[in-house]
Amino acid sequence: MFRKTYFNFGKLPSHLRLKEGEIKKIVGKKIKEIREYFKKSGFKKAVIGVSGGLDSAVSATLTVRALGTKNVYIIRLPYRGITSQNSLNDAEKLAINLKTPKKNFITIPINSPVNSSWKILKKFKGGSEKIRKGNLMARERMKTLFDFSSAKRAIVMGTEDKTEEELGYFTLWGDQASGIEPIKNLWKTQLYQLAGYLKEIPEEILNKAPSPNLWKGQKAEEEMGVNYLETDVVLSSLKDLKISKKEISKRFKISKKKIEKILKRKKIGEIKKSIPYILKN
Repeated sequence: MFRKTYFNFGKLPSHLRLKEGEIKKIVGKKIKEIREYFKKSGFKKAVIGVSGGLDSAVSATLTVRALGTKNVYIIRLPYRGITSQNSLNDAEKLAINLKTPKKNFITIPINSPVNSSWKILKKFKGGSEKIRKGNLMARERMKTLFDFSSAKRAIVMGTEDKTEEELGYFTLWGDQASGIEPIKNLWKTQLYQLAGYLKEIPEEILNKAPSPNLWKGQKAEEEMGVNYLETDVVLSSLKDLKISKKEISKRFKISKKKIEKILKRKKIGEIKKSIPYILKN
């Protein structure tokens, strides 16, 4: 059932492993809930930005299964010079596997609006210019998706998973924004297990290292300084198993130093999730 992916499922503790029956139930429930949400909201169409990465591939697949391929717009939003041709090809393979009609598979390069804004903003010195421009790219993509959704009377589908939300590994009002989040309750390693079950997702997507692709050579785990597998073990043990840091270290052979590093990164997520702060008086 499971295909080879970036993660070795054999290294996952039992509480993070999903059996085939569980995956079938999760997929079925998500498809049903997406349909119900659209019916209740009075919408029939969805739009999703696909990067050639796994999160957007899973979200797109669930959406197509729920609404039908004719009702889903698959959009690539490359920044030419940074977005690799492989990523573009992988997104196209996904669209083909999903039987997306040609008129529903759209490519909108974002170089021009991003460069126009960055030409002005880069004059203001401070912070990491690489991250600042990367955030501009993420927000430009979401701005485009929401405008497209207005034109087509569609709902923007989210692509954020539980691990990245907990770590704050997202751009505020960029990839964080959406109308509905299909996969936000799944840890990253669980999402890969789900993806291995979804036949529409190409092997190339299953096996690539996670990356937002906001600059050349960007790798999520390298940038954050923590790996997803250990992060999922630590955070799921705290949130789901309700066990202490000491017990986590002992049971899963993760050093206290690594655990503290993961929890330090988690504080960024707590800050981002608290925004905007709403005055109480």
